[in-house]
Amino acid sequence: LAPVELSIFCFRYKNAEGDLNALNERILIALQKAGSSYLSNASLRGQFALRGCVLNYRTERRDMDRLLEEG
Repeated sequence: LAPVELSIFCFRYKNAEGDLNALNERILIALQKAGSSYLSNASLRGQFALRGCVLNYRTERRDMDRLLEEG
């Protein structure tokens, strides 16, 4: 949803019909409750976005893939 210039990235699930803001909020809550990943949220141009931040230099592609699979 926005250019990546830092280790912070925003994205949202959009392969569905209906209220995508509500859907992405439910995904955020489910991921936070699962505890395997921590995301926060942001509002970009009126769209509810999932927001992550990679801080550990050991983060690998598979870690990001797991986050997307669990969502």
